[in-house]
Amino acid sequence: MNVRTKISQLTAMLIEHARFQGITELEIQRAIREEDVDFLNQISGDNFQYNGLFDYAKQYEEELENAILKGYQMKFNTLKGLQTVLQYKFNFAENVDYRVENDEITISRMTDEEIKVLISSIATNWHISPQGKIDGEEEQTVVLRLNTLLA
Repeated sequence: MNVRTKISQLTAMLIEHARFQGITELEIQRAIREEDVDFLNQISGDNFQYNGLFDYAKQYEEELENAILKGYQMKFNTLKGLQTVLQYKFNFAENVDYRVENDEITISRMTDEEIKVLISSIATNWHISPQGKIDGEEEQTVVLRLNTLLA
């Protein structure tokens, strides 16, 4: 069983934002090893600030480099935070690739690999329901529901 590093939603958003900006895995690893906040803030623009990332990771014993190399699972997800992760991790846009109703997100199409990544990375306070492929299609609809027993 692959045990993933547990990180905060904000840490995941910062990692995925760096990837979304086109920063290579090696550049992210180097920035983490060297705690190069300036490099990360430069690529970020006005969207995110990485200033507290390393202090937070140390305080809560988050293994950032391991999260980059082997993957991660978020400890908790809010609805808005999950939408941000969908944007940066999967390049999904609201009302194009998914829609939100109450405490539910319906993603119109995901591949099996994307579903595996989603299942392994989001927090257990969300329930993931792939809806099944239709007529041999490669993609399927996926519904994410807030797990009210854990929220």
